Amino acid sequence: MGKRKALLGRVSDVDLRLLRIFQTVVNCGGFSAAEIDLGIGRSTISTHIGELEARLGTRLCQRGRGGFALTARGKKIYEASLGLMKSLDDFRIEVNADQDTMTGEINIGVVDNIIWDKELRLRDVFREFSEVASNIDLTLYVLSPDEIERRVLDQRLHVGIAPVMHEVGGLAYTYLFDEVNNLYCGRGHPLFDRPDSEITTADLIKSQYVKKGYTVNSNLQHANTAMGKRVVGFHVEAFALLILSGCYIGFLPEHYASVWESSGEMRRLLPKRYEAVVSFASMTARGRPHTKAQDAFLACLHRAVQGETAVNSAGTRARVDRGQIVGLDVGA
Repeated sequence: MGKRKALLGRVSDVDLRLLRIFQTVVNCGGFSAAEIDLGIGRSTISTHIGELEARLGTRLCQRGRGGFALTARGKKIYEASLGLMKSLDDFRIEVNADQDTMTGEINIGVVDNIIWDKELRLRDVFREFSEVASNIDLTLYVLSPDEIERRVLDQRLHVGIAPVMHEVGGLAYTYLFDEVNNLYCGRGHPLFDRPDSEITTADLIKSQYVKKGYTVNSNLQHANTAMGKRVVGFHVEAFALLILSGCYIGFLPEHYASVWESSGEMRRLLPKRYEAVVSFASMTARGRPHTKAQDAFLACLHRAVQGETAVNSAGTRARVDRGQIVGLDVGA
């Protein structure tokens, strides 16, 4: 790429836009993986990264058949760009702090199918937020719990709403509600028509089990490790689809599975023994000042759930897991 030259003069809006694209590519682990987040195709991403490399006078990453990897210089520029964006965010927060009208943006991440959860009417939350923050640019993402945690930690998301599967040191949590999960099979599965009294732990272990492809809490982890034959899914809809095939058993939220249970397409297995309770919480980055938009959204969220009784549980676990999974007692 020739003799390296430094980026001279002022950092322009174009430079900032290209650096944000570069950060997204790195955070996603490659060009293809960044297509959805950026909303542009791989060839366009490649063009933008090439333009940034030309402006900086250095190669930032290796790409091709060998996969995506940062160069040594690329790693330094990526780290420096994180500091730059943090400084810009801090500046924006400080400037907007004294304004009567909220401006700026807010990025929110939720898990899939949370729309069906009766404990959290998100439609009401967004309705109220739109009234109090009409000038805010809102972006809503549907992601797995692990991805929500990662994006809140690296500040791509301002707020995450997800099950608390394990405690992450860099996150602050506010408890929202508990979700009951039960073990299910679909019509056509060998256990579907068998009475609960005739189903043994060995029968469950021999069944093909839908394992969650992300970190889970302690009682669900027992099921992940104890089951013999496992397939992996990353979203509730994927779990339900596999269970409905009649070939697999797996855990689903009680409220979500009820529609198929009532129609006779799905059956709950040993409900008195195999129950997992998962706590949901809002998540923000610990130690980072909130924007007005963040505070406004969190206020709408917690009013919708439990009003003034919402208790901030930053630094502590939201609730204690309970349930018995595949014969392993993990609490009463």
